[in-house]
Parts: sequence; structure tokens; C-alpha cells
Amino acid sequence: MTSSSPGAEAAPGSPPAQPDPGRSTPLARILWSDSSKGYLLWGTSACIFFVMLGTPNLWGHEATWALICREMMRSGDYFHPYLFGDEYYDKPLLSYWIMIACAKLVGRLDEWSLRLPGALAGLLTIGCTVRLGARLFGRGAGLMAGWMLASCFVFAWWARVATADILNIAAITGGVAWYFERRENPGGVTYGVFFLILAVGAQMKGLIAPVLTGLVLLPDLWTAGRWKAHLRSPSLYGAAILGAVVYLVPFLVSNAGGQGSYHSTGLGEALRESLGRYLHPFDHQDVYYVYAQYLPAYALPWTLFLPWVFWRACREWKRLGASSRWPLLASLIIFLFLTLGQSRRNYYILPILPFLVLGVADWIRARGVSSRWNCASAWVVAVSSLGMVTLFGAVLPYAESRGGARLMAAEVRALAEVQAPWKDWQVLCVSSSPHLAFYLESSSRPVRINADQEAFLAGFIAEHPRTVVVTPVKWVGHLTPLLPPVTPVYERSRKPLTLGIPKEDRDANVALVLSP
Repeated sequence: MTSSSPGAEAAPGSPPAQPDPGRSTPLARILWSDSSKGYLLWGTSACIFFVMLGTPNLWGHEATWALICREMMRSGDYFHPYLFGDEYYDKPLLSYWIMIACAKLVGRLDEWSLRLPGALAGLLTIGCTVRLGARLFGRGAGLMAGWMLASCFVFAWWARVATADILNIAAITGGVAWYFERRENPGGVTYGVFFLILAVGAQMKGLIAPVLTGLVLLPDLWTAGRWKAHLRSPSLYGAAILGAVVYLVPFLVSNAGGQGSYHSTGLGEALRESLGRYLHPFDHQDVYYVYAQYLPAYALPWTLFLPWVFWRACREWKRLGASSRWPLLASLIIFLFLTLGQSRRNYYILPILPFLVLGVADWIRARGVSSRWNCASAWVVAVSSLGMVTLFGAVLPYAESRGGARLMAAEVRALAEVQAPWKDWQVLCVSSSPHLAFYLESSSRPVRINADQEAFLAGFIAEHPRTVVVTPVKWVGHLTPLLPPVTPVYERSRKPLTLGIPKEDRDANVALVLSP
């Protein structure tokens, strides 16, 4: 392996990587000069990720994680995930375990504890990005890349969401950062930690973490034949076996403890969700250009800089050093790999963001710290960060105070408890999303059915006359004739200027409280 100092591979004839800091603008000098204080980045990032973190209602996939974690805590079975009583091994176990650990740490399973792992993973990703930039281009460029990632709205948004996606990004960035940190020091510890990171990443969201990590490292491994040196090391194979064992153990324990009643196998589902979905998708079949369509929005505000970054790459590729080429190649590899996959969703492109901002930071570094681009990027960071703190800390909390599932659940419980204690009530979700089932926490596991299961509905109501039926507004006309007298409770809109659910919003939720 060959050693290289940070920033040593700048393009010939380009401006110095770190000119006299006194020539840069005051704001840029504060944020990312060689003498800048890292705690400014960590403090600002923490504000963006943690301010009012538990205030927004659960949305989308968050409720899936919430219900699975609650069922694990209720049953004490942490190896067999269930959603509404159905086996749900779509994702590996580790993301659930981390959320449950946070819930036990803070003493409750709620929005805050569910989202805490994502916010911490966001900070970890920023730290790995800073370290990568410092190794490749110098400390100032590393801090610049960290600030850019922290001020990227979509990244911050997903760092505040209770799913495995941001955990997946942290694992990928962590594995890549560890490789570059220890590239000149191969050995048992280096390989062991690397494969442990990959194993943990694979247990977060699936095999996509180790696959993308390996792919983005290919350009560097090819340089100077580094891959040959790695393949000749016996430690590599021992560490790979260790990582495989760590990855497989939860699945083996899960299979051994199922006692024949749990039919899904974790490893089988992992292969189906990763390899099977990539080659032969059974859902998530978006158009082939979806990532080109969404990437400009996902990379904001740094999308404005990307045309110049790409132009420089096309014009000066042969003159660029390997360090400058690598983040661009890594971004291209991620983009092409995901595009070639047959299963596509716009947010699958999220892992590209740390590598894109590294490319932008390197381009600005090449312009010099006294350039207008350096000044402009500092102001973009400041405005974007302030805007996100205001949005997450004030605007969204105000909107959440006007409606949503949490307030609706409180109204439903108050209405139901007029008739009987809440522990006597059942929750039946009919063709509805799971988030209301989480907020309407009952003593028994909630049940979900489709609107066309009329026979099951009748039998369930006959057996459980005290039932709250949760369904979208569009199904009320179909269900009401099948039910005893009900009192509807509608989910109020969270739009600041709207007092109630618009009539045309047929996907809004309504709870039908039975009056037996």
C-alpha cells in the first residue's frame, strides 16, 4: 500500500488547497478553516437533528417500526417480528433492537426514543464524512463537507425519521471512512473492525450496506494494485468469516427459537429483500430515471454547485488527483448500481449524499479559500441551517398542534372511555396505515383487515362489541351499513389555515367508535 498525505493529490496548476486563512471571509474562516472549532459543527448538527425530535406524529414506515418494537417489548420475543399479528421479517432485527434499547434507556417507547437512533446515526455519518474529507483533502475540506451534509435538508429530514435508512447510510459511510483511516495499516484489527461494520450494516437494512461499501471502494482498491495486497493477507479471510458469523447469529437464533410456529426465515427474507428484489422486483417498481429525477431535490442546496463540479471533472479528469476523482467515481457507482436494479424507490439514492458533498467540498477547495464560491457556500450553510432549525423547531410543532393522529387518538380514547375503560376496547384497522394503531394503544394486539373482508368484520364485531374501527374516509360509506351505531372521529388537518379535514381528502383517517 502507498501512503499519501491529505490534499497531496491536488490538480497541477490549481489554486493552493489551503491559502492564507486571513484572505477568506470571516464566516468561512469560522466554519472550516484549519483552525475552526469542530464543536460548532456538532452543536449545529445536534440542533438540526434533535430540536423537537419527538413532536411530529409518526408517519409512513415509522409506524411499522413502532408497532413491531412495541410487540417485541410486550411479548418479550425479540427474534420474531410481528406486524398486526402477521409475520414481518422484511427487515433484519438490529434496527428494532436499537430502537428498543433507546426506549428502555429513556423509559418509554414514543416518537423520541424511536427517532433517537436515526439522529445519532446522522451525527455519526457527518463525523465519518468529516474524517473522510480530512484524509483526502485536509481538515478544512473535511469540515466543509460535514457542514454541507448537515445543511442538506433531505439528509436532515431522514435523520429525524424512525426507519433503518439513515442507519444504513451511517454503516456505509462508517465502513468507507474506516477503510481510508486504516488503509496504510492492514492487519487483523483493521480487517476485523471493517467486516464488523459491514455485518452491523447488513443487520440494519439488508445486504445493500456491504454491497455499496465494497463498490465505492473499488476505484481506490484498483489504484496501485491495492486489491492484490489485501487478497494476499490471511487476516482478511479470518475477519470476513468473523463478520459473516456476527451477521448470521441473529438469524440462527431466530430460526432455532421459532418452534415451528414462525414460518419466515430471516436469512431467506434478507436474500429475497436484497438480491431477489434487485433482480426480480415484486414491488417498488419505479421508472428507470427516478434517481436522476429526484437527486437534484435530494442534494439541495448543493445541487446549485453540482454543474460546476461535473464540468470540472469532465474538463480536468486526467489532471485530477486520485483523491479528487474518488468521491465522484463513488457517486457514479452508487447511481449506476441503483439505476440498474429493477426495484427502485426515490429514497434509495440517499447513500450518495456523503460522497457528493465530498466532491463539492473538493471543488470549492480547488478554487481557494478566498474565492467567491467559498464565501457563497458558507452563507448557504448558515441560511440552510437556520431555516431547518426554524422549520423543525417552530413551524412543524405548530402544525402538529392543530391535528394529526396523536390528537385524534386522544379524542377517540376520551369518547370511548365514556362507555367503558380503555382496556376493554379493541382496535380494528380496516385498509388503513398503521400509525393510528400505535397511538390507539390497547391492552391487546391491534388487528388489520382489508375492507372487503366483510365476514371477518362481522364476526369480529360480534365477538368484540367494544371496538374502534379505524379506516380511511373513503371506506366509511361501505362499512357503516355493516356496523352497529357508531360515532365518527375525524383526523383533523395539520395545515395551519385549515380547521378540519377537507371533504375531498378521502384518504384521511376516521375512527368509528361503536356504541353497542
